[in-house]
Amino acid sequence: MSDEFLTELTSDGVLIATLNRPEQMNALNGAIGDGLHAAIDRANHDADVRAILLTGNGRAFCAGAEVTPGTDPTRGGNGATPPVFEYTDPLKGSGRMAIAFAECRVPIVAAVNGFAVGAGFGILTCCDVRIMGESARVGPIFIKRGVASDYGAAYWLPRIVGQARAYEIFFNGNPIDAPTALEAGLANRIVPDETLLDEALKVATSYAAGPPLGNARIRQLLARSMDTPMRDFLELEWAYQVELLRTTDASEGFRAFVEQRAPEFTGN
Repeated sequence: MSDEFLTELTSDGVLIATLNRPEQMNALNGAIGDGLHAAIDRANHDADVRAILLTGNGRAFCAGAEVTPGTDPTRGGNGATPPVFEYTDPLKGSGRMAIAFAECRVPIVAAVNGFAVGAGFGILTCCDVRIMGESARVGPIFIKRGVASDYGAAYWLPRIVGQARAYEIFFNGNPIDAPTALEAGLANRIVPDETLLDEALKVATSYAAGPPLGNARIRQLLARSMDTPMRDFLELEWAYQVELLRTTDASEGFRAFVEQRAPEFTGN
């Protein structure tokens, strides 16, 4: 894997994934895109990975897609984003990334340091929980570039902050600060910049200690909760519940409750 995207698996099962292009404010390029896909694929196939913690190195979480001086992103070339009309498959590129996040089996926590804008904002909305440093500035600056959205930002943002607030954030286009993000529901918590990674790791570690099958089903249910008719959703919810009640982890959960101790889930 490229040194522009780093991963480290903790002993508690948290895969720390770091965008590592600090001088470019972690702008997305092929190496970071490949790294994100590889990290999610590992989480889906490696039982030792029980949560993902995503962050950026330096003064930004992710400053969006890479655009080099002297290039026109609407025309492609030289590492810039290729024009959308060149895609024959609408689920290539950013759509493929958004689907990968949505279909990941483990909880995904974002530790947001500094700027998360444009495509970086889209990736932020794909995460389950967002812990922001005090200096975080986040927003879909697409309208400032004459475009709409990508990486699923316009799909997820209304589900996170509500439809009316999503319109406001998109049409305004300016990044919002961490307190505003918290008030809108986009941030789950604000912490001092110097303790951001430690605090976010505590959150991710607590999720990693949960039942892997239960975590996976919760992600699937919540992702479908706003798009599925109620009767269909309740059938799916109960089917998952029956499935999980038959697991060893469910037995362990109830036994631990009776014995007044912390459960030890194994994913079985």
